Order: sequence, then structure tokens, then C-alpha cells
Amino acid sequence: MEERGIVLVANMGADSITAYESRTYDEVFRICLKPEATKLMNVNHFARGPMVGPGHIYCSAGGEQLLVANLYDDSLSIIDLCSRAVINTIFAGSRPNRIEVFEQAGKAFVTNYDSDSVSVIDLRMQQIIGQIPTGIMPQSIVLNRGNNCLYIANTGSDWVTVIDALAMDKQSCLKVDGYPVDLLCDGTGRKLYTIIQSHESRERSCLVEYDIETGKKSACMRLGTMPVNLLLDQERDRLYVVDAVDDSLTVIDSTGLKALDIIGLGKMPVSQSLGYGGKYLHVVCMMENRLYKVDVDTGLVVKTVITDTEPAWILSVG
Repeated sequence: MEERGIVLVANMGADSITAYESRTYDEVFRICLKPEATKLMNVNHFARGPMVGPGHIYCSAGGEQLLVANLYDDSLSIIDLCSRAVINTIFAGSRPNRIEVFEQAGKAFVTNYDSDSVSVIDLRMQQIIGQIPTGIMPQSIVLNRGNNCLYIANTGSDWVTVIDALAMDKQSCLKVDGYPVDLLCDGTGRKLYTIIQSHESRERSCLVEYDIETGKKSACMRLGTMPVNLLLDQERDRLYVVDAVDDSLTVIDSTGLKALDIIGLGKMPVSQSLGYGGKYLHVVCMMENRLYKVDVDTGLVVKTVITDTEPAWILSVG
């Protein structure tokens, strides 16, 4: 199947979103973001460097809009992809980190890393309608469409917060053995995969599979030094984990949590996205300012390109 579409990269150090043609990696367009907040760092005329800090990006189901979480500006940018213009800026909590969208309910949920909360945004009115408390330093967030619950990885504690997305109410917490960094649900909504970074007393981090109904651990495997991002490939029954210290991509059999391959990448890989058809994996390396294209069948890096400064997130749009 021929690859198509574009690859979007959020460049935290350059206050930009760049789009690349997924086959050739030719740049298609670039969107530059400007600070909208009144924080001291944004009105200081002597300040140098980025002031918006685009991190996580989410594309609407129809592909018309982008949502961008801006770490330095404490805001959420809404971008019209047709005009490539910012149409609205919504201020969330302190250091918004990740976005999850419940399309049917017309709501976006944004984790606020420094204010220990999730902002609830009505996408039709384009305004905040609630703040839900979480654990310490919430980062990754995923919606389980099987039970309409949100799972939030609190990286400053050993808890995963569970929130009812419809009632916008905290339900319970899942105790984990370490610091949860990234998580996702499988296609059935019955399993929760979580990267657990080790406590100081341990040598390695782990990938843990939990049964969502019981909350019990069902499988576990060791990972590298600092795994930071997790991706599910349902078609191949695989999981992909990038490690920001080991500069690697681990390919895992999701049916038994067994490592199939470890692929070397550039310095500090932090985010990944599967392209159209699932044949290629696109990975950004923050410290190297480079985008990698990996053939998931052969494990070979087939193309690279220099990005803007500090690429923090990548998203393939078909």
C-alpha cells in the first residue's frame, strides 16, 4: 500500500508546527505560533528563545483542525488546517502537557503538569468548562472508548487517575509499581499498557499490562533506561517504545510482551507515529533536531530530515 498524507511535527524550541510529505519528507508548510498570554516571560522584551513551546498535537477526526498544547504559554491553540491559521487560543492550567478528545461529546481534556489537574474544554463553545484534580504531575492521558473513562499517568507518584469522561468526575485510582510515564488502551478496551519508570532503587523501567476490569497486573517486561513514549500497532499486534536515553526504538509483541527488535535512532527520541497503512514509523529526536522514517517490517531507517529546534511531538495525518 502506497504511503500518503503528511507528518506534523511540533517544535517546542522554535514555536512552530511543520508539515512534511510522508513519502519524501519534503516540507509542505509551516505554522508559526506567537504568545497570547500575559505571563512575565512573554512580555519581557529581553527574553530570548521560545515563548509558546508547542508540545502535544491532536488532529480532529475530520482532519480540519489541530489542537496544540503549549507548555510555556499555558495555552491550547486551535488551528484551522485549511487556512493554516490559529483561530482561537484557550488558556488551560499550568504547563499543559497532553490532549485527549472525546469527539462524540465535543470535549477536549488537557493534563496540566504543574497544577495537578485536567482542564475540560467544550470544543463547540471553545472555552474551559471545568477543572478536575488528578495526582501529582499528570502527563499522559488516554480515553478508553469501551467504558468512557480517562486514564491519566501521574508521573510524580505511583498512581493512575481514572475519570468518568461523561460525568467529568474522578472515579478511582490505579496503584502501580513505580512512576507511570505513558499509557494507552488496546483496541478492545480491556487492557491498559503503561510505561513504568523505576524508583531510584531499581535498575530498569518496565512495560506493564493491566486488566482494566480488575485493575490487576496481567503481564510485564523490562525496558531500557528512560522509555518515554508508547504506541500500539493493532494490525501487527505490536507495541513500540522509544527510549530517550538509550536512543532506541523497541518493537514488542503485544500478545505476550516480548521484545522482537531494538532499533538504534538519533539522540533523544521522544515521540512516534505510524504512517498511513502502518508500514512506516515516524520518530522525532529532540536533541538531534531530526525526523526518522523507520520501516517496521525490516527495522531499517529509510529516510531522515532535519527539523526545527526541539521537535517534541509527531503526528501522521492520512
